[in-house]
Amino acid sequence: MLKQKFGFIIIFLLGFTVFSGCVLRTLTINSEPSGATVYLDNTPIGETPVTIPFTYYGTRKITLEKTDADGKLIYERKIIFEKLSTPIYQYFPLDFFSEIVLPVDIKDEHFFTYRLDPLSQPPIAEIQKKVIKNAEELRGKLEADLAR
Repeated sequence: MLKQKFGFIIIFLLGFTVFSGCVLRTLTINSEPSGATVYLDNTPIGETPVTIPFTYYGTRKITLEKTDADGKLIYERKIIFEKLSTPIYQYFPLDFFSEIVLPVDIKDEHFFTYRLDPLSQPPIAEIQKKVIKNAEELRGKLEADLAR
């Protein structure tokens, strides 16, 4: 009798784990124009559009940058802090049922699309003024060092 109960419990637990569902969390990031490199929490994850699974909710740092073939930025770098809100079924004790008991897979998908602004190039005269100013500062520092 004890062996039968033990066997029933084992079969029940195996069936419970085989037919249980889970929560599939994904984060999809897109940009206009597409092809921008995406960093999630300072880790590169690919080029837009990109979809990755995630485990934890909360605020995530998303950085987008689009460069040309030489690696030079052609659009403004965009840094965004997005809050991934926790759905009600992921709070204790409901998370036990959504993760283990329910025999279905729950999809929790988050989609974000960002528009990248073209890199604004300052006028050449302004660039020349900055270069001359930097050169004069360096010359002053060099003369001060030589005077010592």
